Amino acid sequence: MIIFLKNIYFELVESRYFKNLFLLTTGVGVSQLIPLFLLPILTRFFSPTDFGVLAIFLAIVQLLAITTTLRLEMAIVLPKKDTDAALLCLTAMLFLSVFSILFFIILFLLWSFIVNTEITEYYDTVGYKIFGLNIENLIKYKKDTYIPFFYLIPIGSFCLGLYNILYSWNNRMELYKNMSFSQITHSIFSTPLSILFYFTPLKKIGLILGQVIGRFISCLLLLKNIYITLKIISRKELFSKSIFLVKEYKKFIIFETPHAMLNFISQKYIIGVFTSLFGLFTVGIFDLADKIIAKPLGLISNSFKTVFYKRLTTAKDKLTIFKKTLILMTVISFVLTIPFYIIPDSFFVILLGPEWVDTGRYIKLLCPLLFSRFIFNVVTPSISYTMQNHYLLFWQIFYFLGLVFLFIFSKGLSVENVIFIYAIFGALMYFLLGFISFLVLKKNIKF
Repeated sequence: MIIFLKNIYFELVESRYFKNLFLLTTGVGVSQLIPLFLLPILTRFFSPTDFGVLAIFLAIVQLLAITTTLRLEMAIVLPKKDTDAALLCLTAMLFLSVFSILFFIILFLLWSFIVNTEITEYYDTVGYKIFGLNIENLIKYKKDTYIPFFYLIPIGSFCLGLYNILYSWNNRMELYKNMSFSQITHSIFSTPLSILFYFTPLKKIGLILGQVIGRFISCLLLLKNIYITLKIISRKELFSKSIFLVKEYKKFIIFETPHAMLNFISQKYIIGVFTSLFGLFTVGIFDLADKIIAKPLGLISNSFKTVFYKRLTTAKDKLTIFKKTLILMTVISFVLTIPFYIIPDSFFVILLGPEWVDTGRYIKLLCPLLFSRFIFNVVTPSISYTMQNHYLLFWQIFYFLGLVFLFIFSKGLSVENVIFIYAIFGALMYFLLGFISFLVLKKNIKF
């Protein structure tokens, strides 16, 4: 056991794998410190309801961003030729652009229909509520500055989808400095811009505008290298080669796209439940709790996941890399989550203001889920690497159906009880996913 731990230590300290991890996670860490330091200012300017609107906006944008690329960005690290990988990027961008334009047109027509229809017509056709939102309140926004919220959805999803594609390309090329700097740049612009927008007529959507503009700027930092590669591709075989690559990696379209959609819905489903049962005020507090702990942990975990995925494509002993990564993530997860059980709830009242008194309690309740997800999320690329994507989809369907039944039987419970049940169930499901990832890798790798 001691020899095994020593091997892990030397593997991490002396390997390029660890250097890449350190570089990427450092950038992610710094990018999270900036909004964290400015959070007390944001919570004084923006209400829990404003944060609730931001949570819904980001949920919609992220769902569109991860599905409209048809998950082809997940395959970018796999081709042997850089030109093939660049063509996959270009194809994913094409799908993203087409879907973004279509969504913009649909939202424009839908919003025009809503604001020009009498409230009574809605009562007669679809009832008093749509997706948990009061129709009367929705119509009231026709003269409110929340209106651009709808038009910004396809713009925000395009920027995020483009960022995901470019991020995967830079991972393939091991340009971790660019990736790290892009994360920091997003934070440098997004949060301060939100504060500045508060002092303008657009203050109602200041949080949203800050996120969209920050993401667009971060995309610009990742564009240069792929542009150089795309220039050397023959224009004659551009279309035919793209079609071939789509067929080659069709499993990502068939299995990864619905998996990503269900995975995101599973994570954000609780926001819809909270909106319907407890209102936007509670959603705002819950989302802030998520930003304080879940989002930073998720970004760090995804950074490890990104490097782990790339490492699998080159490592000879893939099972050893899997085991060492799992041990490392367990240790880091303990270090990062335990302090939140020690911090008193009163600290968040002092830091954020009296309206946010429940934030600390929500964080503690979420920790079991975040602990498990932080660890096992990192090794799930083992399934994508072996092209056994259907296992991810099957697991995700089971997880989603479990959440649906869980929340059905949780009606009438308090907010705290709903969060606790959600966290324990999620923790067990991510443990199961980690076990499935190990079995799939062990069965399908070539020794």
